[in-house]
Amino acid sequence: MQRGSLFSRAVGWTAALVLCSGAVQAQVQPYPQRPIVLVVPFGTGNIADNQGRMIARSLAAALGQPVVVENKPGAGGSIGTEFVARAPADGYTLLYGTHGTQAANSALYATGRIHPAQDLRGVHSLFRQSTVLVTPASRPWRTLKDMLDAARVAPGHLTYASSGVGTQTHLAAAKFQGATQVTFTHVPYNNQSSMTDLLAGTVDLSFSYAESVLQHLEGGRLRALAINGKTRPSALLDVPTVGEAGYPGAALEGWSGVFVPRGTPDAIVARLAKEIAKATEASDVKASMAKIGSYPMGLSDTAFQSFVEAEVPRWREIVKSAGAEAR
Repeated sequence: MQRGSLFSRAVGWTAALVLCSGAVQAQVQPYPQRPIVLVVPFGTGNIADNQGRMIARSLAAALGQPVVVENKPGAGGSIGTEFVARAPADGYTLLYGTHGTQAANSALYATGRIHPAQDLRGVHSLFRQSTVLVTPASRPWRTLKDMLDAARVAPGHLTYASSGVGTQTHLAAAKFQGATQVTFTHVPYNNQSSMTDLLAGTVDLSFSYAESVLQHLEGGRLRALAINGKTRPSALLDVPTVGEAGYPGAALEGWSGVFVPRGTPDAIVARLAKEIAKATEASDVKASMAKIGSYPMGLSDTAFQSFVEAEVPRWREIVKSAGAEAR
């Protein structure tokens, strides 16, 4: 063998070893090494945004890197969800996902370009979330029974506001009507004017998040008739749940969790899941969330992913029953 050939081979082997060593070193580098982005696929100032920012702060403190919240609203959360699904599967782009983005939207948007339950991996659940059935204080109904009696006298006469077709505030009302055998007229909104009209008495009812209505309940401008969930929020302990009022089939709770692109390494998912679990179970967080009707679900990694996949057909049926057309 010629001397030059031996030298060339030696150089090649050395280069290969260097490259292999570099790859191994890259794989074993501790995570994270740079800032992380948490995409919230909704606008600012709502319950999703507030919960997302709370989790981001907890993760940043635990991981030692900034966790930056980016709001990417549009198409019921589909725009932000697709953005994360197409991001590199390296643990640096996370999604605050919900029953809407991960389950209901598959029935609401016929032209979806991704399949959230397949293209994204569940890291850890966050909270299950109820709504509160409220009415303007100017209305005569003091209890849920009073309102239902009035609704049955004139089917379709009472109106309810929602934050848009296919949202929890819409689907909760639809499920409630089916369980109670009453009919309301839906008035969908796509901005904060729904609260303005509700306070003004332009609409009769709304299934709203407690976070959005607490100040108005305390100020006497709205009245709470029932909690549309399994548990009374600690700030509304005097308000019965729909189940306690005799309609257990009316309850509809939403949920949220953190997701990453499919293919994200198991070790990264495990690290994120561990820190998210700590954040959601912290006593101050649990107390703050219980006040507004949010409760930690405690599902991690594969258990959470299995839960999400099972929720897809359930929410598809809820959307179908509500008559919410795919668009």
